[in-house]
Amino acid sequence: MKRSLFLIFLFCLAVSASGQKSRVMAVMQMIDSKKYTEAKEAIELAVWNDRTSNWHRTYYAKGLLCQTAYEDGVEKKDTKKTNLYEDQLYVAYDSYEKALELDVRERIHHAISQKYYHLSNDFRKLGQEHYSKKEYEEALRAFEHALLVINSKLVTVSADTNLVYNTAMAAYESENWEKAIGFLSGLHGDKYDPNASLLLVQAHLQNGDTLQAETILIEGVKLYEYSQPVVMYLVDRLTSTDRKDQAIKILNEAIETHPDNFRFYWARGLIYRRMDNYEEAIKSLKAAAELTTEKPPELYYHVGVCYYNIGIDLRENALQISKNDQYLVVRNQYLAQFREAVTWLEISYELDPNSEETIQKLYQLYYQLKMREKQETFEKLMQ
Repeated sequence: MKRSLFLIFLFCLAVSASGQKSRVMAVMQMIDSKKYTEAKEAIELAVWNDRTSNWHRTYYAKGLLCQTAYEDGVEKKDTKKTNLYEDQLYVAYDSYEKALELDVRERIHHAISQKYYHLSNDFRKLGQEHYSKKEYEEALRAFEHALLVINSKLVTVSADTNLVYNTAMAAYESENWEKAIGFLSGLHGDKYDPNASLLLVQAHLQNGDTLQAETILIEGVKLYEYSQPVVMYLVDRLTSTDRKDQAIKILNEAIETHPDNFRFYWARGLIYRRMDNYEEAIKSLKAAAELTTEKPPELYYHVGVCYYNIGIDLRENALQISKNDQYLVVRNQYLAQFREAVTWLEISYELDPNSEETIQKLYQLYYQLKMREKQETFEKLMQ
């Protein structure tokens, strides 16, 4: 008699458990019928029920509900569906992961792997949406989950480097320097893009590691074969820290690699000018002017200023000479430099007649050269 009662008890338990599991399976039908609210009520009961709380299909159903309702809501622009749960996509991911953990026989691994391809894309789109709204921390979270999903052992495709870049940008913009450095370092190592390497430099600087920042810059110059943005960034850093000779060396190497890039000659000319080496500055700046068809007025202005500065130095020397004949020789030299300066500055003025610096410099030169009519014209411009 006792044995019979025990068997009946076991039978009732089995029926009860089977009934609970059938309710979980019914959730799948509700999802197919887009009865998401009813499905949510049913699956939450299953999560809390002792019979189904540790069953892998319970969490698979919950993950499927969250993902399906979310994707349907995005398509229909229905926020009720996309907000069925708070942080709905993340709930989907956590549910799938819980299902995988409980699925020791790997019965639903394949089904979840199929869902993961779409889930990664869902997270990517969510990250892009947050990023466009400048919600960078939320964007970082979404992009990181997109990477988590796509890097799952269930997914056979490799992570898109553009997704890694998006994640790095979100980390950078949210000033999460450690994560930014982590993602950008991988991109730098893969020679992804000069801009990614420059962002890595900035992240290191923000993180207080100037040594590593410069190491990345020097690597980047060679890695990207003297790409202009990387070269200019390194040159600017070297000159700003009074390492002009090193900057010149980098620019010489860049010019050797890209002899037609006028901006390298221009940059070298400006550094020579800062070093008061006006002769070399003029050579580089003139080479830049010959190479470009853009005719930037600033380039011609700098050539003119170099001639002007040579003239000023000669005039200073002339004032120290007591013998008249020797003085006249030097005077003619500095006036010749002033006239050459006028030639280049007038070209700059024609290209940009609104530059106050050019107008003032020309006015000074017209005064020195006693070009009265032009001096008076520019005097009016300065009023």
